[in-house]
Amino acid sequence: MHYDFYVALVSGWVILLLFWSIIILFIYLRKPANSRLTKKIIINSYGTFLIFLVLILLVKNFDSFF
Repeated sequence: MHYDFYVALVSGWVILLLFWSIIILFIYLRKPANSRLTKKIIINSYGTFLIFLVLILLVKNFDSFF
């Protein structure tokens, strides 16, 4: 049961990262006039995703989720 939850969590996070990447790429290529998208914001958003992904992957090594 815990393994199913883990697989669903990782799958959902990867799908979220995929769609987030598509949105960031679309905004970056389009370059709207009022866009505040900078490289610092891009790095921070991907850094946040990476930190949470590492935390999710570390949860797999624990015996339970408590």
